[in-house]
Amino acid sequence: MSSLSLFLLLFITTSSFAAKNITSQVYDIDYGFKSDDETLILLKSGEVIKVPDNHQKKVSPKLSFNGESWFKFTIDENRYLLSWEEVENQSVDDEDQELHSFARVNYVPTTIASMEVAQKYHREAKRGWTSDSQCFNKAQVWSYEWWKRNSLRSMKVFIFFTRNYIRKYNFEWWFHVAPYVHIMNEGKVVERVMDIKYTRSPLAFKNWSDIFMRNKAECRIVTKYSDYADYPYTGDCYLMRSNMYMYQPADLEMQEAWGYSKDLWIMDEVSSAYEQAYHIRM
Repeated sequence: MSSLSLFLLLFITTSSFAAKNITSQVYDIDYGFKSDDETLILLKSGEVIKVPDNHQKKVSPKLSFNGESWFKFTIDENRYLLSWEEVENQSVDDEDQELHSFARVNYVPTTIASMEVAQKYHREAKRGWTSDSQCFNKAQVWSYEWWKRNSLRSMKVFIFFTRNYIRKYNFEWWFHVAPYVHIMNEGKVVERVMDIKYTRSPLAFKNWSDIFMRNKAECRIVTKYSDYADYPYTGDCYLMRSNMYMYQPADLEMQEAWGYSKDLWIMDEVSSAYEQAYHIRM
């Protein structure tokens, strides 16, 4: 093999390992306030892509990235944008089923009898997720399986990272979500997060958020999505509770806009979660 051929082989091999493809819709584009601020593309998958200087003028205005379009982004190992292209709609949701699945509900979560039982549920949760699986897909599968096997009505907690925090710490997500449960512990009911990927046991909210908050900031707990969405530069992080059926932040937006919450599993969403997180077809 010639020196040139060897160089090309090494270049191609290295590039293939360095590049990563993400297919997602765009949640928002943040241009920053300072002249040297990098443009950030916030994806509905929760990830944040950085736009290098030589791409700044090539990024379309926010309105061109409407919430319905899907794109395949290619990024490098530092999450800088290399290229993108619009792709076919990847959604699996049935719109009519989605609308009909919303109702006014008074959701009552299950109280688990003891910390030992909660630890058992944590231990039995499905592992073996794919390396590129998203948090909301894993959370959906874990919640669904606890409900199906144990009749457990769990909850979910979303953590939203502000633009200031993302920029300060070069953080890779703008949100993360995990199930949480109510547990009877020493005569009182406590809330504990069941984030199977990042924890070995159920954790209190603050202990859980500290995993992601490099400055150990106290996250403000909010009850409306707009309390975060309208103030994305204020503070470092926000926490918001939801029932187990809520899948992505878009559900929280609809809940506030319409005053409705999901009251059952949307099986298209559950099937998609299994497929994307575990490559399992239901």
